[in-house]
Amino acid sequence: MRRFLFPAVAALTLGLFAGAAGADPWMGHLVLRDNAVWPDGRSGNYGTVKYFIDENAGETIPIEVTVEIWADGQPPGAVEAQVFTNLNRRQFAKVFENAGAAGLSDSYYVTVPMNHVGQNGNNHVFRANLNIDKAGAYRLTTRFRINGGPWLWHNDFALDGVKQRDLAVVVSPAKVRDLTLYEINTYVVEAFPGGGPAERSTLEDFTNHDTDGYDPFNLNFVRNTLGFNGIWLMPIFPITAERHDPGSNTDVPNLSPGSPYSTRNYFAVNGLFDDTGTEAAAMSEFQHMVDRAEDLDLDVFIDVALNHSGRDTVFGQGGADIGIVPQSDVGVQIRNRKPSWATNNADYRAHANGPLEWAVFAPADRLGEHQWYDAGLDWFFGDYSSLGPKPGRGDVSRGGALDERDLLYTDLDPVGGYDFEVANVWTYFARLLPYWLEKTDNKLDGIRADFAQGLPPRAWEYIINKTRQQKWDFVFLAEVLDPDEVRYRANRHFDIVTTVDHYLYRINDVTMDQLRGSLEGEAGLYGYNAAVLHNGTSHDEQGNGKVWLMVARYAVAAANHGVPMVYMGQPLGIPYKVDFQNSWQNIKSFWDNADPAVFAMYRRINNARAGSGALRSTNRWFLNKQSGGGFNNDIFSVARWEGDDVVLVFVNLRDAVVGPETFAIPDAVPLDGNAGVRYQAVNLLADDPNAPLWPEPRTAADIKANGVFVGFNFANETQYLQLRQVP
Repeated sequence: MRRFLFPAVAALTLGLFAGAAGADPWMGHLVLRDNAVWPDGRSGNYGTVKYFIDENAGETIPIEVTVEIWADGQPPGAVEAQVFTNLNRRQFAKVFENAGAAGLSDSYYVTVPMNHVGQNGNNHVFRANLNIDKAGAYRLTTRFRINGGPWLWHNDFALDGVKQRDLAVVVSPAKVRDLTLYEINTYVVEAFPGGGPAERSTLEDFTNHDTDGYDPFNLNFVRNTLGFNGIWLMPIFPITAERHDPGSNTDVPNLSPGSPYSTRNYFAVNGLFDDTGTEAAAMSEFQHMVDRAEDLDLDVFIDVALNHSGRDTVFGQGGADIGIVPQSDVGVQIRNRKPSWATNNADYRAHANGPLEWAVFAPADRLGEHQWYDAGLDWFFGDYSSLGPKPGRGDVSRGGALDERDLLYTDLDPVGGYDFEVANVWTYFARLLPYWLEKTDNKLDGIRADFAQGLPPRAWEYIINKTRQQKWDFVFLAEVLDPDEVRYRANRHFDIVTTVDHYLYRINDVTMDQLRGSLEGEAGLYGYNAAVLHNGTSHDEQGNGKVWLMVARYAVAAANHGVPMVYMGQPLGIPYKVDFQNSWQNIKSFWDNADPAVFAMYRRINNARAGSGALRSTNRWFLNKQSGGGFNNDIFSVARWEGDDVVLVFVNLRDAVVGPETFAIPDAVPLDGNAGVRYQAVNLLADDPNAPLWPEPRTAADIKANGVFVGFNFANETQYLQLRQVP
């Protein structure tokens, strides 16, 4: 199928485009439309459309696909056109499928006939209607033939001098839009002072198995005290016992505790996550923790690095499950049995031919920038155009990190193909998440994919669809922090992508202009309805000790479409990056001095978001000052709405009282202007979220003519003003 989905790029003459007399046949201008998200159409040339569905409720989304064809002057009846797609076909996901197999009962891809519906100049316009009903990561393209001749593909033809590419259709579980995430370092969250592994916290500290007499943190705290509905655990797997020393160019014993992103066994739980220190007990404790989270309606995400691991990684149970090794050899190191699964040290576009050729760098996608010594294995997922460095940091003659041609050079065709070991790598990692679903009775809810850009898009699509065969609403969150081309590529298959502008949600002097620019930039890059994770701190980021300022930053994130997130130190006011690799840490002094009022405000923000569809919707209008226009850069100001639910968000961005200010409410905000309809404002974050704020109810005309006055009494104060109709 490589020819159709990943064509080589070559310049074509402009005669192919215009449908001029005597020109060769041509296909292009693929467009997708629907009635709700893209009624005006979305380009299908390397385009991305994102949808959210609830399969349990039987939801379906009708879509319309159109394409234009110049058929060398032939009438429409001489042209046969088809949509070629794997939409809704996750149950039949394969590493490779020949295009000739499309349409069989168990095929991954199907064809859908297109009907002639008119002309655009000299070009015929063809259309097909489809229904989306299953979550997954899909592709869609088109093809045609004239008078029964050979099939010609959308990808065969150029537009503006560049070959056209597939449309990505990302269908995510509806619950993605409702998530609020709290990230946790298991070792640190409830550790005692002492500086060694004996003082670490463990999974027992999450549940009723905590018996050490010290319990400031547990799952109930996350769900009910703070109001978050999801937890993200930093990696739970056993880690490498060795690391690469660049000075001696040898492998040496690992640091303590070592990077949790240097996995040694993807199919086990780190023994140190249990009080007894054994992997079997840690697995049992992890399962108990997931069960208790399920009881609390708290989603559990695990952090997984798939492009890199420790150098001594073993096959684990997954190797036996897919038949690569016998059960007796699950503890064998992969480098001794399958060295070709790793990248070649001399050529990042090739397999290693033996353990001595294993690359000493990771990741290949950051050549010339970073080298992760704990995570000293770079898995070889095949050769593709976006593999490798950025321009100026290495050879990009065959592509690199910013390449958008969407090419997979590796041939995965079992008939005459040569790269069976790449297929084995894909199959091995596609087994990983179904394995963890089995271990948790299907209760695990998602992953955060560390350095998600380190796999080819087709590999992620395969992994996502194989996982969703077992749990349709499993969620995929991508860490992707590089330039636009890289982030756009990840958005073409992941449910959630991280913001590159996380620092804006942390710095003291952020402005409304900056926040608005960032949010609008993300909408322009990804599509206005893409789910972006917004956070101020994480395990990789510096903290900010101004705890109420960080509450206000979280209020900004929670007032926008996407997923708001905090790291465990943010509600505690930890001002530094918590070391997770080079030394054993604890945060007990911050727990001992924690402010319950801060916790209560996080709960109010999360409860307001959960109770208001407006705060989770895609509808927004950034609000200007009533007098003079423009933003008040000290106040984040936006109108949010969903149906009759209208919420005006005002966040004091400063560590001091600012304002007051009156904000203009534009006609775009849907208020009922009929006679007799009045509105009253309440603050969803107040002690009494139902207490009226205005002396008298106001008409829509009055609100839009005179604006809304906002006064702050406190530094970093947040107001979620819901406008409610009253008799």
